[in-house]
Amino acid sequence: MTEERALMSPRTPSSAAAGPGQRLPLIGNDLVVNEDSCNLSCTYCLTGQSNLKEGHSLQLIFEPPRRDSYEPGSPLGQRLDAVADRLRGHFGLPLLKVTGGEIFLVRGIMDFLEQEARKHEVLVIQTNGVLVRQEHLDRFRAWGNVVLQVSLDSHLHHGNSHRVPTEALHRKVVAAISRILESGLPVEIYSVLNDRSVTEVCAFAEWLTGFSRPPVYFPFPVRGPDAERFAVRPEQHGLVQELADRYDEFASVLPPRPYFDRLLSFYREGRRTFRCHLPRLVVSTFSDGVVTPCPNIWFSDMGNALEESWEDTLEKAGTSGLYRALLAPRPRLTACHGCFTPWDTLSMYFEDEITLDELCAAPTYSPPRIRRMIADAKADYLRTEGK
Repeated sequence: MTEERALMSPRTPSSAAAGPGQRLPLIGNDLVVNEDSCNLSCTYCLTGQSNLKEGHSLQLIFEPPRRDSYEPGSPLGQRLDAVADRLRGHFGLPLLKVTGGEIFLVRGIMDFLEQEARKHEVLVIQTNGVLVRQEHLDRFRAWGNVVLQVSLDSHLHHGNSHRVPTEALHRKVVAAISRILESGLPVEIYSVLNDRSVTEVCAFAEWLTGFSRPPVYFPFPVRGPDAERFAVRPEQHGLVQELADRYDEFASVLPPRPYFDRLLSFYREGRRTFRCHLPRLVVSTFSDGVVTPCPNIWFSDMGNALEESWEDTLEKAGTSGLYRALLAPRPRLTACHGCFTPWDTLSMYFEDEITLDELCAAPTYSPPRIRRMIADAKADYLRTEGK
């Protein structure tokens, strides 16, 4: 047995460690696959701004994408299977999100996704959509528990031009995403608000309402150390307000109305001022085994899920000083001040800004077990906090 294979050989967690949420009531694993490899080069890409790993600092995300293969026995196959199984087994997770990079650059990735769809109640797949073919969509429908999160800033090129540089490429992107939107699958549109996309938010929302099963449109601020280069300018804040004012017109494609109260507060205050509960519910892992406490911003390396000490690494969830900072009543860390994402609906439920029914109207959280786990996690939080 090779050293690599020995490090990744499955090991059943003890019963003491296998129960869900002993340290935190986690519901999901945000698994990032080959985050340095993508077929687009978005100018504001967070991977290109991260310093968590050397490859991030070297900005490999902006280099030509590298291809990889998922198959039984391949290095990537062994790593992905081990990370996904260990997290699910240790915490009893019903939800897996798989993102990149662009995961459809990986040959055989559909085999991994199908395997994980059988093991989880919900499989969330984030993609830019360009490489998603009709046969993929047919298989997703057959599995019955897939939610697609598709990154698109606007249906018009100007608003999407921080993602794709040319009109010709933009047309290909929109054609591919239109096919996804016509598939009948549950889709969320992840749309970064920047100085270009914000000029088209109402037109984009109107375009999205034209599909027979409209997606949910989540606009959220550009993030990261370089955000100021791309951020919505103060004189453009009124365009976000206009979208909120026209909520009833576009309600079929928008998240609950209080989402826009938070979004407008973010722009009004110039930073996040509201509490985040995401790290108590979702952990982030990478295909090289790295574990980090927040899916939104890759703060620190807690350890590696592929090493012999993987159980010790997972036991750190919720117990470190960093977690105390991340879950503080008001954001403490500079990176947190600049962060607001679609994950915020979980925090909004914990802060009584939306109801459990409103939260779980989203297919990601609608399965009865996930709904129950979220409700129990909030009850535990309220007891612990003495509220």
